[in-house]
Amino acid sequence: MGQANYILKRYEEAVRLFRECISRVPNLQIPHIWLASAHAQLGQLEEARAEAAEVLGINPGFTIEGYKRFLLHKRPEDVEHRIDGMRKAGLPET
Repeated sequence: MGQANYILKRYEEAVRLFRECISRVPNLQIPHIWLASAHAQLGQLEEARAEAAEVLGINPGFTIEGYKRFLLHKRPEDVEHRIDGMRKAGLPET
């Protein structure tokens, strides 16, 4: 549900749902990536960078370039929307 809300640009709801997910599985990188992106899209850059740091704590080798290989969306603009959030959050490109 968090992912759907992010894609629909309902970032506040996405943040709530990703936080809930993280409370249940704190060491899973994917909800941290999404949460960082949602915070970034809301202009909450301090929170976004904190989540980006969580991602890198879980997976120090994380890069946007590497993660792009796993992004499966029907619409290319959805992929770009995701990548835009990750970049804004400060996740490393390469």
